[in-house]
Amino acid sequence: MMKQAQVVAMVGFRNRRLASGGCNLMWDDAHMTEEEKAKEQAALERLDTLTTAFDATKEAHEKAREELRVAIVEILMTRQAAPGKVAAHSPYDRNHIRRIADAAGVPPLRERTVRSAKRAG
Repeated sequence: MMKQAQVVAMVGFRNRRLASGGCNLMWDDAHMTEEEKAKEQAALERLDTLTTAFDATKEAHEKAREELRVAIVEILMTRQAAPGKVAAHSPYDRNHIRRIADAAGVPPLRERTVRSAKRAG
C-alpha cells in the first residue's frame, strides 16, 4: 500500500480517491511511453492468443474426461476390474473412482457386513 501511495503522489492522479481503491486502478492514468504501450499491447495480444488456444483445448480435455468416466463406469459395472486397479491405471485415486461409480449407480463389489445402530432402528 505504501508503494501505491508513492506512485499516486508521483504520477499525480486527477482523482486520488479512485487511485487508492486498488492497485489496478492506479495504472489507468499512469504516464506510459509509446514503447511501454507497445510492449503492453504485445503482451496482451500474446495473452489473448494463449487464452484462445487454452479454450480450444478445454473442449478436447472435457471430451477425453467424459470418455474416461464412461470407460470407468463400464469396467466397474461389468466387474472387469476392482476399483483399486482401475485407479492404478487412471489419473484418479480410488476414492474418486468410487465417487464416479456412486454417481453412475454402480453397486459396490460386496455388501456391508456391519450395520449401523442408527440405520438398524
